[in-house]
Amino acid sequence: MSDLPLSVRYVKNGAGGRWWPDAKGRSRLHAGWSQIPDDALEEINIAVISATLREQYGSKPGATQDLNALRTLLEGPSQHLWITFEDGFMWWATVRDGITVSPLNDRAQHGHFWLDLERPWDNRSLAGRYLAMSELPGTVTTTAGFQGTVCEPKGWREILRLIRDEEDADTVAAMSARLNYQAAVGKLVARLRPKDFELLIDLILSRSGWTRIAKIGGATEGIDVEVENPAIDEVAFVQVKGEAGQAILDDYVARFRARRERYHRMIFAAHTPKGALKAPDGEPVQVWDGTKVAELVVRLGLGDWLAKRV
Repeated sequence: MSDLPLSVRYVKNGAGGRWWPDAKGRSRLHAGWSQIPDDALEEINIAVISATLREQYGSKPGATQDLNALRTLLEGPSQHLWITFEDGFMWWATVRDGITVSPLNDRAQHGHFWLDLERPWDNRSLAGRYLAMSELPGTVTTTAGFQGTVCEPKGWREILRLIRDEEDADTVAAMSARLNYQAAVGKLVARLRPKDFELLIDLILSRSGWTRIAKIGGATEGIDVEVENPAIDEVAFVQVKGEAGQAILDDYVARFRARRERYHRMIFAAHTPKGALKAPDGEPVQVWDGTKVAELVVRLGLGDWLAKRV
């Protein structure tokens, strides 16, 4: 959206985020620097603020960083989009210019002053996608380790892109190449001999955590392979077919239902399905047609194996 600022600043609402609950609950941005005179903050008297910081720090570093942080908070803060990291999310907001100095008896809980927000703190993008830190690029989340109060994030462009739900050009190109590769893999899958297709399904299953128990026939005709997944404590049976239509799938679904006391799920892999195959709704039946198999080949890194087989 065009109404969002094009500049980004990170802020920490108190050491360890101690003022964050109040900042989030009251739609504010809280800051400290209790040693700065109130009137110097309200009047944005940079000379007094600078002199106070130099007196505080002496020969120690930090005065310049604090002065720059205060100037960012005091001098037109509405020109920036503000972010912070709390509770496992990146939060963002916009502010109004002008500060409010906290009452003397309230500063331990709320800081020395605050800015009121124009847009309240939000941990979702404009389209509603949650901005969980575990899903954000490292160029963005490294800012969470900043030891000061205010800074310009190195990944500010990525931050704006994520909030606006804009796609990364390199990612789009990579996904397009992946889809083209997957389509080419699908053509190779269709050329596999039946035995090779069965072996490919075995490889997909094993790389997905499934281990073959047995290849079954005879009294339990129709069940090609039994597999188990110890990690989720499940046993499944797998049908690997060459050509198969909906009637064949329905037949095996009926056999699966009759054996539910043993099997947790069914996987039906068809080399060349006759028409669209549809699994029954609400039942643990997975249908792997050529498109699905190609997707799994790409995801599990079996493209080289497949190319050599063809």
